[in-house]
Amino acid sequence: CVCVRVRVCVLARIFIHVFVLDQLIENGMADFLDYNIYLTRGWDQNLAKNIMLHEDDSHDVITGLQQKTHFGRPQWGTIFENMAAAHTGEDIGVFFCGPKVLSGALHQECNRCTDIQRGTRFYYNKENF
Repeated sequence: CVCVRVRVCVLARIFIHVFVLDQLIENGMADFLDYNIYLTRGWDQNLAKNIMLHEDDSHDVITGLQQKTHFGRPQWGTIFENMAAAHTGEDIGVFFCGPKVLSGALHQECNRCTDIQRGTRFYYNKENF
């Protein structure tokens, strides 16, 4: 089972997830979770310069993780299509917490990229706090 956690949250919550990701990696479970972090706002010219200076580093300058932070809005269609292609014949869990509008868009992508004939199924899950 491939688990994808799509999360819309404030920067403070990201650091909690970074701790969890570090624990998975340290315990030999790095392949359990496929993740991408997007920073859609809240960054300025100084942060952009710092990121460019550390572009070739092995770890992300913001999170400290090996996965680099993406800037700007995610291209959900492309992301879901790539996941479906990479995990043909598998179940893919999508977990979401955030605004209703985005929830609907992600749910539609799950339905669109589910391919019963190939056995690739996206399961959409949402949380409300």
